[in-house]
Amino acid sequence: MTDNIHGYRMTEFRRSCRRHNMMRKFLRPVIFGCGLIGLVAWILFSQLSTAGAEQMQPNLEGTGTVDNPYAVERLEIISNRESTQSERQTEHQTEFEYLGDWEVAAYSSDESDMTYSGGVPVEHHTAAGILSVFKIGDTVLIDGDTYVIEDKVDEDAKEKLRIYFDSYEEAKRFGRKKCAIYRHSELPEESPYYLGEFQVTGYCSCTICCGEKEERLTKSETVPRASHTVAADPSVIPLGTRIVIDDVVYTVEDTGKAVEGMRLDIFFDSHEEAVRYGRKEKYVYLEG
Repeated sequence: MTDNIHGYRMTEFRRSCRRHNMMRKFLRPVIFGCGLIGLVAWILFSQLSTAGAEQMQPNLEGTGTVDNPYAVERLEIISNRESTQSERQTEHQTEFEYLGDWEVAAYSSDESDMTYSGGVPVEHHTAAGILSVFKIGDTVLIDGDTYVIEDKVDEDAKEKLRIYFDSYEEAKRFGRKKCAIYRHSELPEESPYYLGEFQVTGYCSCTICCGEKEERLTKSETVPRASHTVAADPSVIPLGTRIVIDDVVYTVEDTGKAVEGMRLDIFFDSHEEAVRYGRKEKYVYLEG
């Protein structure tokens, strides 16, 4: 009896092993096939996503996008930028006149010294030049650096152009150098009311400017006013004439011993303001 039971159990065990082996043989290709299908699906999905992202970006040849089927003129935009930069460079070159390669010197001064134009000299900004070539207010390029002519150099000086430094040591270190010089001068407006270019200074009613006077009146017997009264040579601009300087309308109400020819003297309320204005070259127009 025991032997029969043992034999039965062994038979059932063998049958169970056979069933498990058959299941494994059947499931292996199924699992492998499912994995292969999943891998192929993932690869296809990745390729479709990449293609969609490329279509969403503008084409350099102007083929457009998925959302916008019209051509994108990107190449023309780049061309316009390049042409704009080229125009700016050409415009910049035409604004400045090349004067040549000049020997440029350096100079410095005391803190109390003023420039010929009446201002305080500023390093990396103030330059001095001969007035037969430059005029006060001209912009000059010296080896690419921008300066403004605010001071003058004697006509017989060896160097026709100098740049200002705050300290004597820096000026001495610069010494003399040969530099490419470009000049830019503002041109007057084309107008029938244009009178010409005048040297303009400032004055006030003090004894320094006008001497000893009992009455502080103008040549026209009027009380001088700031931003209104100007002195001129009557043979050039008659008394009572209204003129425009830097968009301000003045009336010629006064004269002066030093005001001759193409010179004008603008009235200020204080001597400090008149000195601060200094000496400038200005385009003058009749009031239109």
